[in-house]
Amino acid sequence: MTDSPTALLDVPFDRWAATLGLEGAQLFRARQVQTWVFEKRAASFSEMTDLPADLRTRWESAFRLRTAAFLRQDTSAEDGTARLFFKAADGRDFSTVYLPARKETEDRASLCLSTQVGCAWGCVFCASGRVAYERNLSPSEILEQIFGAEKATGRRAQSLLFMGMGEPLANLDNLRIALGAIRSPLGLNIGARHVTVSTSGLVPAIRKLAQEGPRVNLAISLHAADDETRRKVLPKSSAWSIKDLLSAAWDYQKLAGGGGRVTFEYILLAGINDSIREAQRLSNLLRGKKAWVNLIAYNPVAGLPYRRPDDETVRAFAKVLEDRGLFVRLRKPQGTDIEAGCGQLGRPRSLPPA
Repeated sequence: MTDSPTALLDVPFDRWAATLGLEGAQLFRARQVQTWVFEKRAASFSEMTDLPADLRTRWESAFRLRTAAFLRQDTSAEDGTARLFFKAADGRDFSTVYLPARKETEDRASLCLSTQVGCAWGCVFCASGRVAYERNLSPSEILEQIFGAEKATGRRAQSLLFMGMGEPLANLDNLRIALGAIRSPLGLNIGARHVTVSTSGLVPAIRKLAQEGPRVNLAISLHAADDETRRKVLPKSSAWSIKDLLSAAWDYQKLAGGGGRVTFEYILLAGINDSIREAQRLSNLLRGKKAWVNLIAYNPVAGLPYRRPDDETVRAFAKVLEDRGLFVRLRKPQGTDIEAGCGQLGRPRSLPPA
């Protein structure tokens, strides 16, 4: 019985030469392979026409450059957002969201990437939190979402958002391998300010990412200005207090320097965290710091009791923050008609058989 092929994209960059069995005068071949994979988007070694035929044949049998199959694309009739579905080699499915530029004059598409199958963190308002955690996605499966989305949409994304299904920092080891390929000049060569990793607030992992890198923007799902409210909406990640979470955030910002921004995501839930008093509390936590706040009016999820606040309430909340010197962005919903909006990435209703 032979060993199954190795997913080359699961291997950190600094080990590619050794993994491919290259040494001495042949080391340059590793760079050739990287060029084919990341610049030319080769999906197999047979496409690498400037490599010797014997190497291509040997590597084709020993390694895989794709491990997941693209299943289908659902596209929003309202704004062109697309939800793309993939199936892993073990039959598990996951998805990513393609977000087109909001203005016709812009050419800055984004991808919202998943990092896990299911989610163990149970944020009460989120569709992903209702899907039982099954496993982490591998580095290859994370990166293949990018390649698969490009092929399906015909567009290369300029911005990557790790805000899909799962808690990215609960899959930190695999995430860091994928980020290494994304950030490296030898890989996708995407700058830190165009890569954002979201977290529901895993303080030890935030500190580890700050220490070990690579540098990226950090988006922290805060969703409350006091620990009691936060425990209600984020019951597991509120194991760390807001005080400790903010301490980790400011340390991350300091260590990242110009190589990473910290943004606080705040989903407004009617009657729970959307009052003027809550806005004042939030501004007290963040004022005096270089803090950005993304305000998101709740996107309804079938079967959950939460409601979206009205526009007047959202504007009033934002005004309190702005008047106190915070950078505030009101996020407009995208892809809600195909269940691709923020907080809506649950189990797909139907998928074709593998």
